[in-house]
Amino acid sequence: MTTTKRAPEAAKPVAGGVPEGYMTAEMIAAALAKITGKKSVPASTIRGMASRDQMPSPTGAKWGRRILWDADEIGEWLKEREARHVPRAVVRQIQRNLTTLDEQARATGNDARLKQGVRNAYRRGLSFQQIADAIKVKNGDHHPTREAVRSRFGPYI
Repeated sequence: MTTTKRAPEAAKPVAGGVPEGYMTAEMIAAALAKITGKKSVPASTIRGMASRDQMPSPTGAKWGRRILWDADEIGEWLKEREARHVPRAVVRQIQRNLTTLDEQARATGNDARLKQGVRNAYRRGLSFQQIADAIKVKNGDHHPTREAVRSRFGPYI
């Protein structure tokens, strides 16, 4: 039988009754949505990210049945996320450039400039999926998977 720590009884509840210095998955999801420009991010995404160690782990404290995270740790993590975030307009511009380079590579048979473009796109912060959406497979009939992009261009990144 495991016991979980409860939020300190003496802590002053703030907005929504959450103890001061803590955040719920819903609060983190709302903050992440603002950073990424999405309409919303589900709280389940936050819990999944925490289980995969893609963000700070919860404190072990609970507020009712809700898991709580340390607000200071999450604040730092959100600042780092915001610094890495690539605006949608920039992503589209880089993808258009990659599409042009991909077409030239298929036409000439020389993919050196495409490799350089993929390297630059990855360094600018695009994910493998965003890169895959911009290029096509060698025969040119569909887009590759992100794993295919990782295996094809990984040595050049």
